[in-house]
Amino acid sequence: MTDTKKPTKQTLNKTNLDRMEATDGKRRIVWDTAIQGYGVRIMPNGGKTLFFQARFNGEVIRVTIGRYSGVAASAEAGRKRAKEINADLANGIDPRPERKAADAATFGDMLTGYVDLLESKGKKSARNVQNQITADVEKKQRKLWNKRAIEIDLDDCVKIVATIRDQGKLRQADKIRSYIRSAFTEAIKARGNVNAPAKLRNMNIKMNPARDMVKVEGSSQARTRALSLSEFQAYWKRLKEQPEPGRSLGMIHVLTGGQRIKQLSRVTLNDIDREDLTMTIQDYKGRRTTPYQHKIPLMPEVVACIDRITGAGEYMFSCDGGIKPAHDLYLNDLVNRIRKDMDKAGELEKGTFTAGTIRATIETRLGKDPYKVPRWIRGYLASHGLGGVQARNYEHDDYLEEKLDALQKLQRMVEGEPEPTAQVIPFNREASA
Repeated sequence: MTDTKKPTKQTLNKTNLDRMEATDGKRRIVWDTAIQGYGVRIMPNGGKTLFFQARFNGEVIRVTIGRYSGVAASAEAGRKRAKEINADLANGIDPRPERKAADAATFGDMLTGYVDLLESKGKKSARNVQNQITADVEKKQRKLWNKRAIEIDLDDCVKIVATIRDQGKLRQADKIRSYIRSAFTEAIKARGNVNAPAKLRNMNIKMNPARDMVKVEGSSQARTRALSLSEFQAYWKRLKEQPEPGRSLGMIHVLTGGQRIKQLSRVTLNDIDREDLTMTIQDYKGRRTTPYQHKIPLMPEVVACIDRITGAGEYMFSCDGGIKPAHDLYLNDLVNRIRKDMDKAGELEKGTFTAGTIRATIETRLGKDPYKVPRWIRGYLASHGLGGVQARNYEHDDYLEEKLDALQKLQRMVEGEPEPTAQVIPFNREASA
C-alpha cells in the first residue's frame, strides 16, 4: 500500500527495474536515488516507461525518455539521457525535444529563415538581403552567427550594426539594423502563422532585442541636389554622345521619367506592349505582397533605344542583348563619366551628382515653369506615394495620357525646345453681328 500512495526511490538500473511491479493493479512511479527528476512509470500490464520531470521557467515539464526493454543497454541509455536532460536544464535549455530544437536554433538560422520568408512572398529584394546578411553577419560576425537566437541581446545587435557604421557605410548599417529587427519580428509572428517557413515557425522566439535600436543617423538623407536646367541639358547632350549600350540605357532612363534602376532591370520584352506603346514595371517596393503594375508610356525614341540594345535575351534594360539585366553600378559608372566630362568643361554649377540625382532632377524640373506638371502626376510617373487608401481602393486609372504629356514635356526640356503656346484667335465683333 505504501508504494501506491508515496513514490519510492531506487537506483534505476537493470536489476532494480526488472524487479519493479505495479501495486494493487495501479500505476506506480519510482524515482532514481542519484539523478533528481529521473523516474520510471510502471503500468499494471507490466510496461515500464522511463521519464524525466522537473521545473523549468516556473513550469513543471515532463520528458518521456522511452520504454524500458528489459536489457542492460536500455537501462544505461535511460540514465545517460537523464544526465543529458539535467545538463540542458543547468544551461537554461528546455529539454523537451520540440522545444530543444527551437532553443538550439542559431541567430544565423533565424536570419536565413527571414530570407526564406521574403522569397516565399515573392520579394525581389530577397537576394540582395541574403547577400548583405552573408557579407556583414555570416562572414564577419561568425561568433554571433552561431550563437543561439534566444540568447542574442541588444548589445549583440548594436555590435553588428556599429561595425558597419564605423566603416562609413551608413546606409548599409541601417539596412542590416532593419533586417535584424524584421527577422526577430517575423520569428515571433511565425509561431502562430502556418504560412511561415518552418525554420522560423519552429523557433521559440518571444522577444525582439533589436526593437530598441535607433536608426543610423545620416543613413537616409534626403536628396537635395537637382541639376539646373542648363546642367540637365548638358548632361543629355553628352549622354547622346556615349557609345552603345550606355547611350540607349541612359536615354531610356531619362525618357521614361527616371525610373528606379532596379525596377528597370526587371523589365522583360514581355512587359513591352508595342501596340499600345507602354512598358509595365513590376513595382515590389515597400511591404506589398503583390507588385504594383506601374505602366509607362513609350515615346518613339524610347522604342528605338530598346530595339538597339535588345537581342536574343529576355531583358529590356541590358548590356548584353538581354541575356542579363544591367546592374545599377553600370548606370552609376556612366553618370560618373559624364559628370567628370561636364566638370572639366565647366558645365557644373553646384558640384557632383549621381544617377539618383537624375531621378530627382526630372521630378523637380517638371514641376517648374513652363512645364508645371502637377505633383500627383509626377508621383504616378515616378511610382511613389501610391500607398494611400484613395490610391489603393478608389483610383483605378493608369493616367497614361497625363504621363505621356509629362514625358513629352521632359523630352522638349532636355532638347531645349520651347513649350507650345495656345494660339489666340481674335474675336471679330462685326462678323458676329
